[in-house]
Amino acid sequence: VYDVLRKQWYQRRVRGFNSEMMISLLVLLGVAATTVIADDYKCTTVNGIEGACDLMFYQQTYAGSRLSGCGAYGSMYFWSGISATACTYATQDKTITQQLEMGIRFFDFDVGYIHPSEESLPYWEAGPVLVSVGSTATAYSRSLKKALQEIKTFMDANRDSVVSMRIKRYYPQTTEIRDHLIRTLKPTFDSVFGDDGVQPTFYFTLKPLSYMVESNERMVLYLARDFWVRLESDFR
Repeated sequence: VYDVLRKQWYQRRVRGFNSEMMISLLVLLGVAATTVIADDYKCTTVNGIEGACDLMFYQQTYAGSRLSGCGAYGSMYFWSGISATACTYATQDKTITQQLEMGIRFFDFDVGYIHPSEESLPYWEAGPVLVSVGSTATAYSRSLKKALQEIKTFMDANRDSVVSMRIKRYYPQTTEIRDHLIRTLKPTFDSVFGDDGVQPTFYFTLKPLSYMVESNERMVLYLARDFWVRLESDFR
């Protein structure tokens, strides 16, 4: 039934898309479409809660952070290179790992993009980067990859953890930046998660939490509509 529903979902969603957008869509789907071979792990708790294995994902409450990672790595910077005011743009002073240890299980990332020609290591890293979008300016934090690496390390060490992540806003909202992110998001996830350990997933609504834990598909990912040409609510 699950495979039939997923096939129908694909057919409804890709019908009518032009070929270029369809390719982008299916390439991004590769983040979550890989079959994960389950081991012998049996679900007894979910996020430390006994009796939660039979619940669906949406039946459990997840503590979260907004503009996740903004301030988690020290100073943030405007595009000009000037240091951003912490009280205006920083939302946490804890690393992603520290937030996970405190019980945070939902991360709401806003992202920008740094072109390789504009990279200036160790701070200004090429690729998707975490940003804090204000009313008049945007402050840049560290790379999305750095945050994902912390999440993977923690989740591989804590097998019952289930985490949700949203990548909703991006800046600047131009076709160029959108296309850069569409091109680089999957390679970023692949470089961190590979084929071993915890894996991202979209297809969680038809399965109980026990399936997510035992199959190791424990990180639920929401993407902005601009990346998928459909509403986020399609993934709830």
